[in-house]
Amino acid sequence: MKAFRITILGLVALALVLIVVGLLLPSSGSVSRSIVIKAPPEEIFAYVANFKKGWGQWSDFDYEDPEIKYSYSGPEEGVGASRTWISKKMGNGSQKIIKADKRLGVEFELAMQDTNFSIVGKFSFEPESSGTKVTWTDSWDSGYHLGFRYMALLMDKMMGPTFERSLSALKEKAESQERK
Repeated sequence: MKAFRITILGLVALALVLIVVGLLLPSSGSVSRSIVIKAPPEEIFAYVANFKKGWGQWSDFDYEDPEIKYSYSGPEEGVGASRTWISKKMGNGSQKIIKADKRLGVEFELAMQDTNFSIVGKFSFEPESSGTKVTWTDSWDSGYHLGFRYMALLMDKMMGPTFERSLSALKEKAESQERK
């Protein structure tokens, strides 16, 4: 009986430590990657401001689940363009462009319906001597959700490589477009 009591007290102490540490973790975070593309921002814009015709050509996230089902609404490109998806592998969610400027970039909101987790994503365009520097940043605020706070510690390692592959594919598409 004494061993059982010690085990229970140990588990309670561990749970309290995890809660306190979780509350001390930052509630917000971001993942960001950049690449220089030898194309004007207006050509890159067409790929990032259009979910239906643009994202499927370069976004690694669009290939994660071959059985994903997309539906689109709003304008085809720019502010208000939206898509929702149903996916057993990735969960159900939605994405909507909230800001769009052909020279400066695109901002969007992404919401995962199954977890009530949301992200604000942004593609920023900066002129460079060799082309356009494209920076993709996803930012979030976990609030008091301890699970999301712990998960945020891994987000850069989880999402960073996908951003890099996607930006490389975007570069390839946009640069081949420019040569046409």
